[in-house]
Amino acid sequence: MKKLLLTILMISVLLIQSLAVSALSASDAREDWLDTREASSEAQEHYQDMKVEYAGDNSEENEENLIEAGKEVLHAALDEVEAWLIWKDEEVDENKDIPDDLEDAIEDDVDNNLAKIDDLREEVDEVDSQLELVVVFLQMIGSYFELLADVAQNSGLVWVYIGNTYADNIEEYEEGLREQAEGLDDNEEIIELLDEAEEELEEARDNIEDAEEAYQEIDSSSQPILKFAEGNNYLRTARAELLSAHGYLEEAYKEMVNRGD
Repeated sequence: MKKLLLTILMISVLLIQSLAVSALSASDAREDWLDTREASSEAQEHYQDMKVEYAGDNSEENEENLIEAGKEVLHAALDEVEAWLIWKDEEVDENKDIPDDLEDAIEDDVDNNLAKIDDLREEVDEVDSQLELVVVFLQMIGSYFELLADVAQNSGLVWVYIGNTYADNIEEYEEGLREQAEGLDDNEEIIELLDEAEEELEEARDNIEDAEEAYQEIDSSSQPILKFAEGNNYLRTARAELLSAHGYLEEAYKEMVNRGD
């Protein structure tokens, strides 16, 4: 029985570790994104300096410098968003736990939003006045929220899928331990621990389901960011409940192993 219990434990640990490893993938793309964030911050600082100079001397030369600095800010922001999209695309591509249909949906959204970025770059290049700079900036804000809704929804659904996978692993572990525990004498304490784990698991599945519903409503909601936050809150609660369930199973496992000593 000890060998069977150890096998179940090792399978559980390996499955959990595989999820953690996948979350650390696409590190190069992430580093590129961090580099573009830094460049974007530097461009904003330069733009602020040009605004100060223009405020002190609104000459034609300073106005041209201000417009060029503003265009640099917009291009840097687009570079940052592009790098972020590529990073997320690489994360999905390297995570083999994600089902094909969800992977395809994310890649389609990334491609569509990369195309929007190319269009916005052309509009930035055509800017030659402060008014046009403001107009393009507002267009970018609108596109950003569209992008956020697309990627937020699919990112959330990825974590829903991973949460369900983790819940399935815990359920299989619990069923294996329960099958062995039912054959033991004086097993009330062990069964109680398994019942606690089962209850935590059921609550976690309810929260994962609520999270999925919230993420599904992002694209139809007038407040997509709030829906994304709502889904995240459900997932955070589910994560705590899954960890709690796993803790009860570990206690039950130790009790069972000690019975065999």
